[in-house]
Amino acid sequence: MSTDKHYWKDAYKEFWDISSEKEKTIKSIIEKSTGMKVIEIGLGAGTADYIRGNALDNNLQIGDADLYIPEKDIYIEVTGPNIPLDFNLPLWIRPDKLNNTRAKLKSGKGKLHVVFHILTQKGTGKKIIRVIKLDEEFYKYLDAGHFKIAKPFIRGRYENYIELPPEHVTILTLDEFLALVIK
Repeated sequence: MSTDKHYWKDAYKEFWDISSEKEKTIKSIIEKSTGMKVIEIGLGAGTADYIRGNALDNNLQIGDADLYIPEKDIYIEVTGPNIPLDFNLPLWIRPDKLNNTRAKLKSGKGKLHVVFHILTQKGTGKKIIRVIKLDEEFYKYLDAGHFKIAKPFIRGRYENYIELPPEHVTILTLDEFLALVIK
């Protein structure tokens, strides 16, 4: 593991605009659909500006969520591939995101934690949004070894991800998530 605090930030800098747009899109969808305020809380969330240092240097935790709905105490991570892929492929989540959420759940922080996974369908360009509910049920599946570990070689390094089957029971549609927020 590199000691360079900016390694991952620099390795993915060509995708900052795409990531920022994903976060802004999710924020807008939730605000328009629910009437609730969504705030950007993660390191660099909603911006493509270069922020020096890592999460800890910026008074955040490694793996903190991108967005937060204060009215409902909901934490939202926004992710997804930056290149078009097939809808039927597994969804990848970084382990640090899952570790952060688990710690928050154990300490009672947050009533709901989710990962918004945005994918552009290869061949059609259609955007597909799926919402992974990170709750006790999800972590039971994780602890039981239900999910595979992917170790792709990307940008000169091996990266680790947890793979979810695209039809997994912990995955909600956007409409199902919005219904949870509204109720």
